[in-house]
Amino acid sequence: MLTRLLICIACVLVMSCKSGPAPRQYLLEPVLDPVNESIPPSISAVALAEVMVPAYVEDDRLASRNADHRIEYDPDIKWADSPNDAITRVLANRLRFYLEANVIVEPWPRGYEPEARIEVQLDKLLREATGGAEMSGQIRIISGNGKKMINVRTFQFIRYANSRDPNSYFAAVAAGVNDISRMAADALRDHFDK
Repeated sequence: MLTRLLICIACVLVMSCKSGPAPRQYLLEPVLDPVNESIPPSISAVALAEVMVPAYVEDDRLASRNADHRIEYDPDIKWADSPNDAITRVLANRLRFYLEANVIVEPWPRGYEPEARIEVQLDKLLREATGGAEMSGQIRIISGNGKKMINVRTFQFIRYANSRDPNSYFAAVAAGVNDISRMAADALRDHFDK
């Protein structure tokens, strides 16, 4: 009886030690363009590899760089999905829009024969001082069979925000993913519509 009472007291103490409310989770949503004004490339099937992110982004807490160039995590703000899953999902959405093609995230089903594969590697993804997103990395366009490099494009940009509110950061990341999608579509157009 005394043992059960001590266990109950210990449980209450552990529960009371939990500090503050649970962290807020944010879902990355695509930035929707009203009209696709670019001419889509002559391609109908694309495979998209899962976006690769730096190790510090794999943590689901929001990462920023402080004045001393150290990475800091905000324990109160978290990605609702893993960052690489969220960015891959939004990138696939935007590529479907710009390419007007089937875009399937790897591994693709048996019998699916893509005309091209897209790989995106982020070297940097940080919240910057205004609340926006600093992003850099590389887009690789590979032949559908994976045997030939078609094009490589690098990117480095900052999508500024007017607020440190987390929604501004996630909107800036979505806008950056939109930019990456346009760059990939341009690279495919340059190759397939020569």
